[in-house]
Amino acid sequence: MPPEHPAALMKVPTISEEEIARFVIDHFLDDDADGLDAEQDLLAEGVIDSLGVLHVSAWLEKRYGVTLPYDELSPRNFRSVRAIREAAERAAAGGGAS
Repeated sequence: MPPEHPAALMKVPTISEEEIARFVIDHFLDDDADGLDAEQDLLAEGVIDSLGVLHVSAWLEKRYGVTLPYDELSPRNFRSVRAIREAAERAAAGGGAS
């Protein structure tokens, strides 16, 4: 039996949409929101901008140990809380863009 690849032994963290939403509310909405829909368009509504994308990316790395590759720092991956979670999960699993 061949040895398992080290990446296969790593546990992929569970990325929480609720935690992402709370981070966005706390840092970009000044805690002015009762809730944030997972599909709400954060870019079109001006909630986050390009600097915000970097801020969220840094938080994902600190909170979950997930580093998004440079080519994943695109608007499609930060359009909503759900898109952020999906990009982070792909990165955590070692996958690329969808």
